[in-house]
Amino acid sequence: MRIAAWNHPVNHPVMTALQESGIASVEATTIAECIALLKSSVADVALLPSEMALGGHADMDVLPAVAVSSWVNPYAALVIGDQLGAPTLGIMHGPEGRPSALLAAIILKEHYQTSAVLNEQATMPDGIASHALITVPLEGLDSASKKDVLSDEEKAEQNAAATTLDLGLEWSEMASYPFVWSVFVCRRDEASDKMIIAIRDAMKHLDTHRVEAVQRWDLDSVAEDFFLNELRVTMDDLAVASLTELCDHLFFYGITEEVLPVQFATLQNPSSDED
Repeated sequence: MRIAAWNHPVNHPVMTALQESGIASVEATTIAECIALLKSSVADVALLPSEMALGGHADMDVLPAVAVSSWVNPYAALVIGDQLGAPTLGIMHGPEGRPSALLAAIILKEHYQTSAVLNEQATMPDGIASHALITVPLEGLDSASKKDVLSDEEKAEQNAAATTLDLGLEWSEMASYPFVWSVFVCRRDEASDKMIIAIRDAMKHLDTHRVEAVQRWDLDSVAEDFFLNELRVTMDDLAVASLTELCDHLFFYGITEEVLPVQFATLQNPSSDED
């Protein structure tokens, strides 16, 4: 089995576990490349941002039982500074930051009555992570040069009192569910029981052997704490409810033309699901 995975820190433990399991070869790449590899049949499965998988891709099914979610996320932060509660705010991001930027726009509008204007750049400034977000006063958004803007980390260093929004925490407070960052998808009607069960079992093994995994992996303190204490890897009722609410927001924010249901692939022989 070949898996194309969105190369975002939130997915790294899952990607490593899948590679170690031996059930699949895993290619860590961009969102656009994941979709291209899946649609061209080079990859059998893609690990995609949930909003990308739900946003009108009628040719994809979401695999059941597994998902990447959390109540908080140190890798999805927005440093606001003194602009929290402003009527408008600009957010600069790259293609890999598009999912977080959309989530930030939803949270700013729903929680803080701030309308966010998203400005996507082909690349991010040097030294800034490809998935990072940069807040820019709206009046300076069009004229802001990438070499002139500060990263969120630099803004935080300059302003110790800067307000930092953990987008995962903000969503969980707003929706009462953990945010689902990524889901496994396959081409419509091409999921097999073997595929679904293999990925599910690999995630179950990861979930129950976290301490052993940390002992093998060279993680920094942030990554280790997130993996051990925050990362969720099951598509349980909370994750499904969160995805359902996200579908509503995708419609209200004009990403989809209607409220789309989550299209789950079907396990053909449930009896083989037993351990």
